[in-house]
Amino acid sequence: MNENARIPPPGSLQEIVGALLFASETPLTAAELRNAVRAVEPEEGDDKEVMEVYRTCTSKEIESAIRGFGKALEVARAGFALACAAGAYRIQTVPSCGRYVRAMLKMDRPSRLGRASLETLAIIAYRQPITKSEVEDIRGVDVSANIKTLLELQLIRLTGRSELPGHPFLYGTTPAFLEHFGLASLQQLNELDPTLQRSNPRLKAEQYRKPVKLELEEAAETAARAEAAEAAGKDAAEPEVKPDGGTTPPPPAEDDFFIDDTPEEFDDDDDDEEEDDEDGDGENGGNDETDE
Repeated sequence: MNENARIPPPGSLQEIVGALLFASETPLTAAELRNAVRAVEPEEGDDKEVMEVYRTCTSKEIESAIRGFGKALEVARAGFALACAAGAYRIQTVPSCGRYVRAMLKMDRPSRLGRASLETLAIIAYRQPITKSEVEDIRGVDVSANIKTLLELQLIRLTGRSELPGHPFLYGTTPAFLEHFGLASLQQLNELDPTLQRSNPRLKAEQYRKPVKLELEEAAETAARAEAAEAAGKDAAEPEVKPDGGTTPPPPAEDDFFIDDTPEEFDDDDDDEEEDDEDGDGENGGNDETDE
């Protein structure tokens, strides 16, 4: 064997992608595949033009190579296929050959989830983020044991706390859930059954924040009304300031304001009393004559 024999470069980007997926111990994303391809430097004797094509490959070219490799495996019917789970790609055996693989590896049949756990998992998958009480409202039974099982299997996880009273935990699925069921993303849940549409996580989060938002808005409106009422009362109580610095006293109350509207014919008695005083019949008049 000639030690100086040059290894020919791969014939296509699809060939490189297949080799990387076969050699990797973990699933690889399209970005990781592209970085691995572009990291290789040309060596002496390599076709620099071909190597430059691989070193400058784009994301679209990598995705095209991944699709081509998957179709090639389907056509070859080689007993394994390309699978995508949680946005990462891997090579795995086809389900139809699973019993033979388990027999060779002396593996027991994988345990299956019970119906109750599957129903709980389905509700969480389609309605996440969701609280335990909401799951129980849908199922009509206690789901504490089911949620504990799903957490132990790492099929669901805690995603936070809701803004509802008590701040209960929110649950959602994990990447292991997608990998276990062979789903590339949660969007594929809608394709499984068109009658079951996955809820929008952003809208769900807004629903949890809505009660708090309404409370804050109501408190702000109440404070604004109280401030406006206080300002109106203050303006009514303060006297008007004149340009020269003086103030105009507030108008008198209705009880203190008197208008004399007595007819003139009823004022004769008052006139007679005044005339008597002038003639000296009054108390003051007598005193004056005595003094003289």
